[in-house]
Amino acid sequence: MKYFPLLLDLRGRSCVVIGGGSAALQKCRILLDAGARITLVSPRILPELADLLRSGAGTHVPRAYQRGDLSGHVLAVVATNDQAVQEAAAHEAEQLGILINVVDNPKRCSFIMPAILSRGDLTIAVSTAGRSPGFSGALRDRLAELLGPEYARAVEVAARLRERWQRQSIPLTERRRRARCLLDEEFLAALRRDDWSLVQRHLEQVEGEPISLAELGVESS
Repeated sequence: MKYFPLLLDLRGRSCVVIGGGSAALQKCRILLDAGARITLVSPRILPELADLLRSGAGTHVPRAYQRGDLSGHVLAVVATNDQAVQEAAAHEAEQLGILINVVDNPKRCSFIMPAILSRGDLTIAVSTAGRSPGFSGALRDRLAELLGPEYARAVEVAARLRERWQRQSIPLTERRRRARCLLDEEFLAALRRDDWSLVQRHLEQVEGEPISLAELGVESS
């Protein structure tokens, strides 16, 4: 395994993006979706980028990259084809101990951005270690066809059940067995079509006793 998969909490954290084209736009969208605050450094930017920064937590610095631009940020993304900028920013990031992603240049990256699929609090990251982002994206899209919004609901149910199991001191092996039952196709289909009576019956079978959907925070109205 070349890269260690790690999920970062970027809410309210400061990130810098260097570049103003379509690649920078894509990376800014991902970072803003994660709740990051963005500083975008580029002499020119796409109109869509300007709109995105105005609507989110973003600031545009209208000039080329300069040494020192990475200081104070938790991570950096270089989305420009200028190799001199790529090398200089990567060197600065290494000196400062900042995570850096250089688009289309895995050798200069200390982290790479996977293709991401989100269903509520369920996040699936697909990576080819930077070798074929197009393949990662295609596989992510294939998974998106298989994993519908019912999986977000299943995660909510699983989280509430976990709290219940902890209160009841259910052994870990039994918790895992019960959690696997939440991937039952009929249960997921019931969540998808709002069949709350079937949802409740399935959960009661899993728990071996009557259970309230309200207790689990499941919308059944």
